[in-house]
Amino acid sequence: MGQADEVLPRLAQIQDRYETAGSALATFAEVLDWAQSDVSSAIEVRESTSGTIATYDAQISETQHSMQWAPADQIEEYRDELVRLENAVEPMTTSLLQAQSSYDQALTAVHEAGDAAERRITEAVDADGLSDSAWDSFKSWVTDNMGWIKVLKDALSIIATALGVLSIFFPLLLPFAAAFALATLVTSSTLAATGNGSWLDVGLDFVALATLGVGSVLGSGVKIGVRALKATRASRLAWRTAKQPGILKALSRPARAVRQFGSASARVGDDLARALPEGMVLRNGAELAGRPVYRSLEDVWKVFRGGGTDGAAFASIAKHARLGSGGMIDDAILYGGQSMRDMAFTNNIIGVADAAVSWHDDFINGGILGITPDMREVPGQVGRALGQYSDWWSEVDGGTFDVVGNWDPAGRSS
Repeated sequence: MGQADEVLPRLAQIQDRYETAGSALATFAEVLDWAQSDVSSAIEVRESTSGTIATYDAQISETQHSMQWAPADQIEEYRDELVRLENAVEPMTTSLLQAQSSYDQALTAVHEAGDAAERRITEAVDADGLSDSAWDSFKSWVTDNMGWIKVLKDALSIIATALGVLSIFFPLLLPFAAAFALATLVTSSTLAATGNGSWLDVGLDFVALATLGVGSVLGSGVKIGVRALKATRASRLAWRTAKQPGILKALSRPARAVRQFGSASARVGDDLARALPEGMVLRNGAELAGRPVYRSLEDVWKVFRGGGTDGAAFASIAKHARLGSGGMIDDAILYGGQSMRDMAFTNNIIGVADAAVSWHDDFINGGILGITPDMREVPGQVGRALGQYSDWWSEVDGGTFDVVGNWDPAGRSS
């Protein structure tokens, strides 16, 4: 109802193109009907005369050959026979040539009438000022090719979710996970925007990409926290070491602390490195690098609970490294690192939950992991429950399509 005011004037505007198309096609149909009649007649003539003409042609050739070797008193007889045969076949040959001409004219008339109808329709379409936009053409292309595009989207989604979970424990996979997640989001957004996919898929893919980005930012924040922790603890250790009794010594304490900062920084760096999980190092003395060695589920849990390898390393440093610690600044850095670690842990939970829902959706509606019709028809309570649940989820997913009736993820219509 809301679109009625806009649709009705457009229908009136394009009315002429349909009237012209009807008239042009009616004219073309008349020509086509006449051409089909002429072609049928020509084919009948060919079928009825071609065999007889071939027989006469063979007799003419035989007579001509015999006349070459005949005695002089028989040549006139063969000549008369040759004239008789040629006179007999001539009307048939003429009829066949006329049939061929009629056949060619009918084909030419059909092509000309088709071209004329096309020109009239094209002129009418161009004259009303309405045409598909580039977006309309793109939507049509996506609709025509959505079969393989959906399979591609499902494949990208499966790979992206798998890499996303693995990147928590293997940071080198993070760029690849982000690339596949971005490609999945672009593909699902394209399908949804053209009415061929659900916005639920877009939401799931967006959350997957967002959790990867948030995890990367929080990991960088934890690394900055480790560098800040080293700097502040090295400064505090140098200041402690520079303390000496006496007023004059107290006055020169800042200078001594500056001179001792280098050695204090090295000692603090070694203390932090010793506190790291096995497999991780401090590159250039301050930057976290590497990944923990996974020997048990406990090692895996520590990384997941820490929000990633960097968070697990920060937690280990906060627990075991003590050299140069203490003071409000040190406590603030530890609190900030712990907060980012907790946020990264929450982000991991969201990411894994999103991956679970995404794979669940792929399992029900996807073209790769999707439930097959045979699975839906499994006898008993299990098959019935599976069918009912998959139908319900398909309704939920389908409710987020832009175009009503253009979706059938469960394949029930087939």
